[in-house]
Amino acid sequence: MSSAILGLIILAACVVLFLTKTFPMAVTGCLGCFLMALLKVAPMSTAISGFGNSIVILMASAMIVGIAMKITGIAKTIGEFAVKLSHGREKIFLVSGCILGAALSMFFANTAIIAIFIPIIDSTCDNSKNMKRRNLLLPITCAVMIGGAGTLIGCTPQLTADALMTKLTGHGFGMWTLTLPALGIFVMYMIYLIVMGYWLGGKIWGDRPEISMEHSEEINETTAFKKNLMIVFLIMMIFLYITELIPVTETACLTALLCIITGCCSTQDIQKNFRISTVVFLASCLGLAECLTEAGSGELIGKAVEKVLGNLDSPILIFASVVALTLVLSQFITNSTAIIIVMPIGMSLCSVYNFSPLAFSVGITLAASVACCTPLAASQITMTQAAGYEFSDYLKYCGLPTLVMYAGILIFVPLCYSLTV
Repeated sequence: MSSAILGLIILAACVVLFLTKTFPMAVTGCLGCFLMALLKVAPMSTAISGFGNSIVILMASAMIVGIAMKITGIAKTIGEFAVKLSHGREKIFLVSGCILGAALSMFFANTAIIAIFIPIIDSTCDNSKNMKRRNLLLPITCAVMIGGAGTLIGCTPQLTADALMTKLTGHGFGMWTLTLPALGIFVMYMIYLIVMGYWLGGKIWGDRPEISMEHSEEINETTAFKKNLMIVFLIMMIFLYITELIPVTETACLTALLCIITGCCSTQDIQKNFRISTVVFLASCLGLAECLTEAGSGELIGKAVEKVLGNLDSPILIFASVVALTLVLSQFITNSTAIIIVMPIGMSLCSVYNFSPLAFSVGITLAASVACCTPLAASQITMTQAAGYEFSDYLKYCGLPTLVMYAGILIFVPLCYSLTV
């Protein structure tokens, strides 16, 4: 049996264990990585590569900063301010957060925007009984991902697609090539969220107990000096996130270290309140995705679909199929890898049937950028584990908005760019 097929079998087994909750999700993720290495799907170095991934360091650092914010009382101040602005109404906070997050992510790293939102949402929910973390973090993260897909610099998949398209066709994306279709998708998503998505989320997790994303202890007594120091650190962190003078992960790590060194939070505070299971699950998800990529599991699926698409000649049907393939692959492997697999297929079909390479490239890129149905889909989605979502929550909650965004791609990309030359 080939490594590609064996990798897909292990992934399917992990998904079943995730859904049935046979073991804690972190344990299942580690088991999957171990089996990938044991059965020679990928080397052990690949299976455990997620534990050294910069996203894991970013997540852990953001959690430490959040603990320091709560210990010093800054999180409570921010939360009270956010509650006041939204008049204590969760839906107002949610819509405002989605719009602000999407706008910021068009120009700044998605992971940085989410890292900023996590402690804000956490502290806001601590200060209002009307707001729940699960009702806010995942919907806002989806909006941030759509916003990030709207410009060439919004997130990594666009840059990957631009480089690959330039190599294959000689023409790449402009700064605003993706903006109009992404804007249309965002409007459709917000309509869905307001009309149905907000209600659906409440039904899925219902009255499940809240989990503090940073820590669950009461705020400690602290000095005005430490509070002011924490404000300086936060301003510095946001400034560095926005200007990108140093990379996002290094910024988060530096801020976390400063919080510890200056006593804004102690190592004892971190030991008591750090959610290690979230970090381990994130690392194992990244490891599983890397194993599937190295084994060629995505390419195996891509080649099978390409054979099927060769029998079609309708531009909209082929476009819809290529976009759907990208969406499916992006749920289990990194979105950039999905683009690398699907883009050559799309460009080959464009050459055979005289379709527009630009339209197909835009559709493929947007599909990869908005995948959100599993925690493996993208690092931004995996970071939402901090709110205590279960694996099945992603499938139940994100399934419908994914269909909405898929429909948006099929509607707005052809409207903006003709599918035929």
